[in-house]
Amino acid sequence: MLALAPAYNVMTEDMTAYEITDTPLAAIRGTCDGQVGREALSFAADATAGSSAGFHSFEMRGANHDYFNTHWSPESGEVAARDDAGHDAGRPGQCTEPGGSTFETQLSEAAQRRAGAVYIAAFFRRYPTGGERFEAVTTGG
Repeated sequence: MLALAPAYNVMTEDMTAYEITDTPLAAIRGTCDGQVGREALSFAADATAGSSAGFHSFEMRGANHDYFNTHWSPESGEVAARDDAGHDAGRPGQCTEPGGSTFETQLSEAAQRRAGAVYIAAFFRRYPTGGERFEAVTTGG
């Protein structure tokens, strides 16, 4: 399983009901995600705590929540499509999590989708096919 920019509602969901025991799981979130903070990775790690199959988490530098999806990206022209990253007028081209203080170069819509595709392809070539040569990507190497 792979959770791309995962989101959940801690107010209404019973987080203890999630347990993944024998399926590899990866979670990818952007460091400029305006919808979900690092707790998304903590939730996924907690859900796989008893797993023998492995958990991989990736924080993609300069990625926001919406650019992974072509319908939510501003270039789509969809009504609610937007850049959900935090911005500072004094730091053009940079982003952070809303309320964050660490700024980095923001990925373009196309660059974020390409980078996401690399991680996704590497994960699904490593699991379940056993493609050992993709281990470095799935472990952050």
